[in-house]
Amino acid sequence: MQVSAIDERFGMRRVPQGQPVVSAIARTLPKVVAMLCMCSAAHAQLELTGLDEPLRENALTHLELDDESCDAAMWRIREQFSRAEQQIRTGLEAYGFYASEISANLAFGVECWTAQFEVDPGEPVRLRNVSIAVTGQASSDPEFSALAQSSTLRPGEPLSHAEYERVKRALLDLALYRGYAEAAYTVNRIDVYPQEGVADVELRFNSGPRYSFGEIEINQDALDRSVVEGYYDFRSGDPYDRDRLTALYGALVGSGYFRAVDVFPLPADPVSRQIPIEVDLSAGGRRAWSYGIGFSTDTGPRIRFGRTDRRVNSRGAQLGVDGLLSPVASELSFNYRFPYGNPRSEWVSLNTGLMHEKTDTSTSDTLELGIRRVVSRRSSWQETQFLDLTVEDFEVGDIESRSRLLTPGISWYRVDADTAIRPDRGNRLGLEISAANDSLGSDTDFIQIDASGKWIWSFENRSRLLLRARLGVTRQRNFDELPASVRFFAGGDNSIRGYGFESLGPIDENGAVIGGDRLAVTSIEYEVPIRRRWSAAVFIDSGNAFQSGNFEAKTGAGFGVRWQSPLGPIRVDLAWPIDDAMEDDPRLHVSLGADL
Repeated sequence: MQVSAIDERFGMRRVPQGQPVVSAIARTLPKVVAMLCMCSAAHAQLELTGLDEPLRENALTHLELDDESCDAAMWRIREQFSRAEQQIRTGLEAYGFYASEISANLAFGVECWTAQFEVDPGEPVRLRNVSIAVTGQASSDPEFSALAQSSTLRPGEPLSHAEYERVKRALLDLALYRGYAEAAYTVNRIDVYPQEGVADVELRFNSGPRYSFGEIEINQDALDRSVVEGYYDFRSGDPYDRDRLTALYGALVGSGYFRAVDVFPLPADPVSRQIPIEVDLSAGGRRAWSYGIGFSTDTGPRIRFGRTDRRVNSRGAQLGVDGLLSPVASELSFNYRFPYGNPRSEWVSLNTGLMHEKTDTSTSDTLELGIRRVVSRRSSWQETQFLDLTVEDFEVGDIESRSRLLTPGISWYRVDADTAIRPDRGNRLGLEISAANDSLGSDTDFIQIDASGKWIWSFENRSRLLLRARLGVTRQRNFDELPASVRFFAGGDNSIRGYGFESLGPIDENGAVIGGDRLAVTSIEYEVPIRRRWSAAVFIDSGNAFQSGNFEAKTGAGFGVRWQSPLGPIRVDLAWPIDDAMEDDPRLHVSLGADL
């Protein structure tokens, strides 16, 4: 017996015996309405056994008897019961079970009725021949080949009408996204042979020609058109791709220039075979203010504030003022930035700022002027090329001096995480190379490399392993000429816990920490959730700042708790300095900020 092509239920119809069956949607809708309007009448008992999920759920979806109440007329119950077996089989056939056996029983009691159905679904029909062919211009499009190969419609697999419909929709959706506006099926059928227990699937999909981007209409009055055009990476005549529209939307939203962004395709033009694009933009507020408070044991309480003019002119320039106040570090900086080349990925900024830092080991006051070119590279890497002029008054140990440095350099930075709040997987990597030379106006010569990384892995119980490392090296003419900002120190919340902020490093003859030209610090931490927003952690940190050939590691270890607050993760740790017999009391470390 053969069953073939295009059914209202699953995209197919029974040829030899096929009485039309009401569609699943038409059968399901009255059930939804009945559930919403359910009255106080008692519900009858219906037992459906012998099936695993999702077979049972799908069978109940088709079973109209399941909705009848105890006070329904007896003739109506008998009528629904007489149709129940076929309805159950219909639900099973959606998953390829065409040889089911059903034992049914209906009984009427004094107060209600009971229906029992014992079902043996039998063996599922398996696919014998599967042919999915794409013709037209998309036949050479690798996206379509990948979609067809990802399907579970393969010889030997159980027949699934749901998977068949998914593949059909996916091919049409992909054609829409890739610009095949004339795409259509020439053949789409399932041939089922229940007695042989096999089925054949044939899909013939003709994509037709691929359309291109048409005219791009931009409606906005905030910026020069050329600036907005820089945000999209396609032009009229390029092959159409909906993903490029999604990327354009995200870039415009993230630019900060606009309050509302709409990017959408217009109806395709079959004559020119192009799809016009319309971009509607509403300007956002020009000025933005930001405020924040925080605390860490490294810096104590701190207040941060900022003001940004997001549209200084129609070319997209922005002007920002940022400030930070804390007992340890304070700064006030000004930043003028503008898009250069592609505004999605390249900016130039002019910076100036005043900074003051006073720790237990050093004091510095710095004036900085700089220019930076920031470029977004592949794989989320951000590259920064910079040239800074700094004048720094510093005091380290018994050295009190002023340093003038003209420092060119380059850095790379990347954060990759599955979520920004509490990542289960991710990493943060950074590398900076900088140098100074007295022939360029600096007071000393040096070249410095500073690399850092942090990695997070999670396990099935939601526990996490966090690794952190930082390595730095400086080659200099005279170490005493290096200002405090160029020297390496260790210790603190994000370095070696158990020791004070920047309290570790080489010491002078008076026992004062003067910093080093090398740095090696590493940390390992294991964190276990203990309730919804709380987790506990144990950790060990080790390393030190040192001068070449004189490395003496300092180690701190301890435990702590983490709270996922609305402002971000708050970490409270108790750490003991293992290597320092003079300091056997634990040190409290409190910090607030993202894990990566």
